[in-house]
Amino acid sequence: MATADGTKGRGRVTVFSMFGPVFGYASRIVDDQQVAYIGPLTPGVNWRRLWQMAERCSAPGARDTRRAEWIVSQASRAFICGSDVVVKFSEADWEMEPGGRRMELESPWCNQDVLATGNLTMPELTAEQIAPKFTRYPQHAE
Repeated sequence: MATADGTKGRGRVTVFSMFGPVFGYASRIVDDQQVAYIGPLTPGVNWRRLWQMAERCSAPGARDTRRAEWIVSQASRAFICGSDVVVKFSEADWEMEPGGRRMELESPWCNQDVLATGNLTMPELTAEQIAPKFTRYPQHAE
């Protein structure tokens, strides 16, 4: 696992809530690999929260690659099924801060080769859109 570089992009973005906090999911091809960029948009929520959620929701003793697959699965679920979607953009600017985590998946997972997690920002979003949402399972996000 490596540290994720900061990056900017423009393209399709799915904004979804998961156990309260709001996250963004963008994807693009970098060096012939499909990279999933996933990170929190809710102020005060750090990208490490994704990994904590994955640990709580994965089987005991699951490896980091399995947890990465869980994170990608949740973003893909929101994109494909519309689960807990706040808003979808077909074309939007987004930025991931440096210092997150980058992990190559063992094999393509949900059409992704690499997961990059980090804190995201999107200028198009309103304070209401990125505010924490109601959840029946807040214990998974704490």
